[in-house]
Amino acid sequence: MDNLPLSGIKVLDLTLVLAGPTCGRTLAQYGAEVIKIDPDHRIPGLTPWIDVGRGKKSICLNITKKGGLKAFLKLAETADVIIEGFRKGVTDRLGIGYTELKKKNPKIVYASINCFGQSGPWSLRPGFEQNAQAATGIQVRNSGGISNSPRTATYTLNDYGTGLAAAYAVILALIERQKTGTGQRVEAALTYTSANLSAAFHTKQNTNNLPSKISTKHVGLQPGLKGTNFLNRLYETKNGWIFLSGPINDQNIKFFVSPKIDNWCLSEIPEFSHVGLLLYKKKFGRPGNDPEEEMIKIFLTQTTEFWINLLHKHGIEAVKNTSSEEIFNDEYNHERKMIMAQDYENWGTATWSGNPVSINSSQPFNVSPPQFGEH
Repeated sequence: MDNLPLSGIKVLDLTLVLAGPTCGRTLAQYGAEVIKIDPDHRIPGLTPWIDVGRGKKSICLNITKKGGLKAFLKLAETADVIIEGFRKGVTDRLGIGYTELKKKNPKIVYASINCFGQSGPWSLRPGFEQNAQAATGIQVRNSGGISNSPRTATYTLNDYGTGLAAAYAVILALIERQKTGTGQRVEAALTYTSANLSAAFHTKQNTNNLPSKISTKHVGLQPGLKGTNFLNRLYETKNGWIFLSGPINDQNIKFFVSPKIDNWCLSEIPEFSHVGLLLYKKKFGRPGNDPEEEMIKIFLTQTTEFWINLLHKHGIEAVKNTSSEEIFNDEYNHERKMIMAQDYENWGTATWSGNPVSINSSQPFNVSPPQFGEH
């Protein structure tokens, strides 16, 4: 591990659950020595332990007791990074806040990770993934539109996203420390990540001195929204679902009846040749089937594989909707290390999702989970 980018960096990881531990695991994958400070009364669940506990050492300390606090402060004197996930004010109360630790170790990089940030009216609130989704509009948008009943997003996008964001913030602070010789505090929060991932909904535009307004180009109008328009949406097939990746503008007619534009022209495919005429009829108020309803009927006549092959032959992009099980069972995903697996003496065979980025000079180390309190 000596050749990895973060070799020689020592990290004390005080975090639990998912976001903070993801930050620590990411640093460990690139060579950092990450020491997980576990409360002796709270053994984590098996799945998060294998997922975000990998690559770390585990020690048990009760930092609310004099001996545990003394041991932690001794470790902090030579640490490069502290990761904590407490609510605002808790670390100061425990005697391990940034102001206190930087007196003992001015080079420390101190990462604070929570749901609502370190300032503002909600900074003292506890919160988890779904709290962040609710507070930032994700659950409303996941329903298909502002006026409809919200739905939770089932993936922990903010937890994992915040962990990765915090990891790159730590690395940036370490780079800055090389220039200045001093550390700093960095902050990450689930709601900050959520707002960033929703950037398209927060984009404003000023045109001809008119008042700015939030872009609504991706806002849906009903629950169960299948896409942005009928050429850029989900369609059900005989044996599954397919996403048709067409243009997202309003010039749909020309993609049926004009020469190819960006290699797009459905009119060349016999199965869709009549849809252009339906578009014209709809545009000029003439009777005829709805073009989108017609597309729905067409896709139901054949399998997903049939449509993907046919569309690809005509330069039209379409993607099969794939289940997590299919992704896991695809041998190629294991070959390219999107899915990782290893046999461990104490854990049996464990699998997990691979790193989302790679560096040619140093691939992430295949780190293993520790036993609780092993170190």
